[in-house]
Amino acid sequence: EFPFYNEGFDSITKDWPILSNSENLLLIQEGEYILQRKSKLSPFAAMGDFPKEPEEFRLVTSLKLIKGVAEDASMGFIFMAQPGGKGGFVFEINQQQQYRLRQITASGYAYLTGNSKDGGWVKSSLLKPINFANLIELRTFNKVYDLYLNNTMLLSFNEIAYKSGGVGFIIGPGSMGRVDFIYIFSNKKELATDKTDDQASSGNETDIVALAESIIELKSQLNKFQQENEELKEMIQAFKGSEKEQLKVKADFEQRLSISDKLIKSRDKTIDSLLLINQDLQKYKDLVKGNDGGDLVITLSKNLKAEKLKSDELLKQNQALKDSIQLLNVQIKNQSGKPAGSSGNKPSNSKTENTFVLPKEN
Repeated sequence: EFPFYNEGFDSITKDWPILSNSENLLLIQEGEYILQRKSKLSPFAAMGDFPKEPEEFRLVTSLKLIKGVAEDASMGFIFMAQPGGKGGFVFEINQQQQYRLRQITASGYAYLTGNSKDGGWVKSSLLKPINFANLIELRTFNKVYDLYLNNTMLLSFNEIAYKSGGVGFIIGPGSMGRVDFIYIFSNKKELATDKTDDQASSGNETDIVALAESIIELKSQLNKFQQENEELKEMIQAFKGSEKEQLKVKADFEQRLSISDKLIKSRDKTIDSLLLINQDLQKYKDLVKGNDGGDLVITLSKNLKAEKLKSDELLKQNQALKDSIQLLNVQIKNQSGKPAGSSGNKPSNSKTENTFVLPKEN
């Protein structure tokens, strides 16, 4: 067990940047530190402003990633951060219940978990689903770093390069997260002057860790209740939607039934009309009964054909009469235009030779 003493970094309500612009929204609300990265191009680091960088320490915090639009949404915390970004470690979690640990180097990131192909991400059943808080604990002593996730050892590593470093949070591109609290305990006995003070400080540390775990548990239960509440709301909306759909289907059926009733009534009227027409035609059927087996259609067809032939003949005769009249009109006109003393029996060079007359129909 590492000997840790509370050095005073125990509040989320101070020491953290507040920011609001087109790229970031950082604020403290209802005891939570809310981080939202609006830009989808790169992550953002919010570093704590402590009077002294911790050396060997124990850090307890909670990270809750809020479901975001970005598929690669992530958040985490930074520790042992060196001036100018020349070193440090970054621990992150994402929406797929994965975590990764990277080290900041002069040339970029070095993956301490996973590999470059998968971006260093490693799947873990210890991580809670999206919108639920995860209890993170880091213990560093004598250049050894132990990382716990939800009260279970996750990984351990050592690094001799850093003596002390800054602490902060990181929010991924297009991501949003919440931090319920962060407690940092130092192993320096600056605040403990005797054994009694040591015991009191150790007791305070135990109380604070227990309180942190209780807060996480309560937050998890609250999130679970909220999720169940949302699911119930969705079910109610689904039922309402189903009821509306049923009413719509019912109205559609009623409309179809009304149309069917109208069609039936219209058909009945048509049948009645056909019956009346049939009765009127019965006398014609009686007239032609016995002709060609009494087939009304054949008889009527023959009668129609005979009438059509008569009509065609009359049309031919009519056209012949029209042609004759037209020819007579031309002759009369030509006769009236002859000069005096001319013989009426001689052929004339009148326009009758050039007049076009339709031939008779065969």
